[in-house]
Amino acid sequence: MPRKSKVDGLRAPTPTVQAKSTPVDHVAPSDSSAKHINGDGDVAMEDQDHYQIDATSSDTLDEDSDAGLELLGQGMKAFVTLIQDLRDLGVEELVLPLPKIVVLGDQSTGKSSLIEGISGIKVPRSTGTCTRCPLEVNLTPGEAGSPWKAAIYLQKRYLYEGTQGLLPFGKPNAARGERATKNRPFGPWVAQTLPENFLFFKTNKKADIPEALHLAQLATLNPGSDPARYLPGAKNNSGNNRQVQFSPNVIRLDVSSPDVPNLSFYDLPGVINQAEIPEEEYLVTLVRNLVRSYIEDDACINLLAMPMTDDAANSTASKLVQEANANNRTIGVLTKPDRVQNDDMSQWIEILESKKFKIGHGYYVVRNDPDPELSNAVARQKEDQFFDQGLWVGTLGAHRDRFGTLKLSSKLSKLLNSQIRTSLPKITEQVRSKTSEIIARLNQLPEPPKGNLSLKIFEKILHFEQDLRCHLDGGSEEYPFKKEFHAAALRFRETIRFSYPRLSLMDICTTVKSSSRLPFRPSTTPTPSGNRRNIIPIDSDEECDVTPRSTQTSTPSKRKHPATNLAQSTPPKRSRLNDIPQYTPSKDSVASSFDGSHIDLDRTAPFARRFTIMEIRTIRQDAHIGLPGQIDPKATERMIKESLSYWDEPLDVLLQFTRQTCLDMIIQRASSVFGHWQGTRCFETLLEICQSFFQEHFTIQTASAKRVLAIERQAASTLNEEAMRSASETAMVTLETACRNERVKAFLTKQDVDWDSNLNERARTDKMSKVTDAQLGPNPYSIELRAIADVRGYYDCAYSQFVDAVYKGIRAELFTTCRNDLGNALKQRIGLEEKDAEQRCAVLLAVDPENERIRGELMKQKSNLEKACEWFESG
Repeated sequence: MPRKSKVDGLRAPTPTVQAKSTPVDHVAPSDSSAKHINGDGDVAMEDQDHYQIDATSSDTLDEDSDAGLELLGQGMKAFVTLIQDLRDLGVEELVLPLPKIVVLGDQSTGKSSLIEGISGIKVPRSTGTCTRCPLEVNLTPGEAGSPWKAAIYLQKRYLYEGTQGLLPFGKPNAARGERATKNRPFGPWVAQTLPENFLFFKTNKKADIPEALHLAQLATLNPGSDPARYLPGAKNNSGNNRQVQFSPNVIRLDVSSPDVPNLSFYDLPGVINQAEIPEEEYLVTLVRNLVRSYIEDDACINLLAMPMTDDAANSTASKLVQEANANNRTIGVLTKPDRVQNDDMSQWIEILESKKFKIGHGYYVVRNDPDPELSNAVARQKEDQFFDQGLWVGTLGAHRDRFGTLKLSSKLSKLLNSQIRTSLPKITEQVRSKTSEIIARLNQLPEPPKGNLSLKIFEKILHFEQDLRCHLDGGSEEYPFKKEFHAAALRFRETIRFSYPRLSLMDICTTVKSSSRLPFRPSTTPTPSGNRRNIIPIDSDEECDVTPRSTQTSTPSKRKHPATNLAQSTPPKRSRLNDIPQYTPSKDSVASSFDGSHIDLDRTAPFARRFTIMEIRTIRQDAHIGLPGQIDPKATERMIKESLSYWDEPLDVLLQFTRQTCLDMIIQRASSVFGHWQGTRCFETLLEICQSFFQEHFTIQTASAKRVLAIERQAASTLNEEAMRSASETAMVTLETACRNERVKAFLTKQDVDWDSNLNERARTDKMSKVTDAQLGPNPYSIELRAIADVRGYYDCAYSQFVDAVYKGIRAELFTTCRNDLGNALKQRIGLEEKDAEQRCAVLLAVDPENERIRGELMKQKSNLEKACEWFESG
């Protein structure tokens, strides 16, 4: 016999998946427990008793018994549970409709009160959402003394393919895609082969149900949102916004309690004749098509609700029953009898006597108390009192067996029992026939990939992980990547180092020419003695460029740069990227998608900030603090920031080089390891995962490097005081020597413009050495020299720290993440840890993935139907 599974006393939904914005494929029923969508619903499954299907008939029930709802549905519990489990297996979608009860009626006919009377559950009445999607109620009697429990599920039988929520509602044609057509009776809603069930909420408090149902319906009417947003207590569940105004997907409510009947029914949206606003006119047809889809099934028992406050001839729901030729399967329920005067009872007497609007199972009358706070037990007592007086025991006394909710429930129980008994042989035959059909279709498909496919992919990923570690760790000629990156990092360091700030001594060059060519106008500056000295104008087409020497780094050989061609200047004696063996991307490699097939750090000539004496003096004056001979820290900080302004491009080039070479290496290794699967979706997927994983973490690493640069530029600061002082003093000595030489040249030129025209280098040097400091006088540029020396001293400390931070970050973060985590990402994103991993791998490795997709769907259907066949054979 098949076993019945329960979750905390509730029937377990099968199949059940964890709710996400994009749910996973339907899985075959198993003994695994359902999970709450927020992860808190993990519970153990318990084996229960076998289905006990015997010949005991519910016809032996006394319809006049007042013993309570617990007496209803006895003798048919196993039947109802079996049908519920067959429905969860997808039998209804695959084979034929299963026996069910549906409650239908026009809007405002008292359906909500009727549902509450039968189930004892309060449903939301004022929110409006309950009228826009079906509600399935499954009542299961629990053991004596067991607690009341309930669970709400979202059943996804249809996928939404409309545009609501994407187009402004109310715009012309905005709702056109929502309208029903002949081929799509539910408009944008497309049926799935197998339904998906999501556990939404569990509780043991009746008071939780109205709000939870309201939120479940909101989740159903927002198919583009994660259902977790609408969980009770979630931050985003307070709004009543709806992406769509209607859904054929079902909200399922399972209740287990000792005092409920064994009954299952659907509450359908109320039939409407006219929409409230023109834009929702399409809802009239959609709701009617939904109702028709249920009541047209021969296995469906229709519970037609009609209020006694309206003319029965105006019931649209009744007309739908007649159009579907479903009168013989319909039982009528007359509601709101307490609102009718005795002199208005003539048509209802004729209806009860089957003289008008005759239907197969006749009519029942129920009276539900208008007080929503009243308990179900008290409401049933007051209902009995109502029908024990007046014309109900007089003129209509002959129909007393049809007055009251308990008698209606008993009748429904018997009807459902009978319908199930009648349908079971046909269901069994159809299930076996469908199973044979699916097996035949499976046999027609080409042979699938053989072996333990998930294990094969797993082993290949392990091989790839090991190969990738070897290349990232380096250590031999066989794995040159690490050495290549290190060489590129050294060139990056050299580029940044060579971008140190320069001092141009154009102001004191030797040949006197027109001052109109000066970038800054000549001015005077106070001397230490208080006198003012004229600044000699720039007078040469060549720039006298001073390269201060530092104790921390080597100094390139002297070289003069044309003042008009700074952008093309290149540092001397620098190693070039072309000197190192490169990865050469193939035309199919990821790297070939970059701008150019080769990234060369040398294409970026090292720019450097060149200050002139007059420019430094202007910066000092802009931040002058009023004290002679002092340098304001703001002036120094400004010069430092300008000196660091050339670091962006070398950093971008290094990052681009890192991206190209590292990603190209990863793709090459993946292509080598997984290459024998080339031409399959598996090969493409693995390479796509490698690329997206690297790009994700490279983006993070780029942001980290940019953040280091931003911090360095934010404010000049260092604790390395000794190194900075040493570098500053070394630079000052170099600057003072160079400045004195230019002042000597200017001094000699002032005496004789052609003083060096006939002198060789040795004679020129000898003549300059004879000029004394007394002849030159005090250095009018000493403060400017000190300022640029301090800037250079800080630069030497800052650039080394910056380069190390970028280099360490790439190695310790980007490369380490690829080394340690890429393999796990491949396993996870391929789905090797999922329950259907073998089927996923079969699709990925198939030469024709479409055949494997079809095979997977058929295998799921076959598994579910075979499970149903086992149940039938056991019974």
